[in-house]
Amino acid sequence: LRDATSILFVSAVIFILANQWLKNGSIGMFEHSQLFGGTWPWAYPALCFSCGYFAYDQWDMLHYGLYSGWIPSILMHHLILLICFTLALYRNVTINYLILT
Repeated sequence: LRDATSILFVSAVIFILANQWLKNGSIGMFEHSQLFGGTWPWAYPALCFSCGYFAYDQWDMLHYGLYSGWIPSILMHHLILLICFTLALYRNVTINYLILT
């Protein structure tokens, strides 16, 4: 499931970038104002999907004990991503930045 989800999300990002490139060209596509304040078509739903995937993956790792260490870095990584993605979706900012990451 993880591999299929990753392939689906990468395909979505490639589609979003190609669609934006073909629609408006590369001029201004990666400028701060576009990445911070704008939202490309399909970027918001793709980020929602990604956020859901991180939540599922976090639950899966906790449920099955797929981590190690006193403070597991993979769990912290997912928690930080969940917080950042959720806040970005809630405030509707940096959507394009997060799609690129």
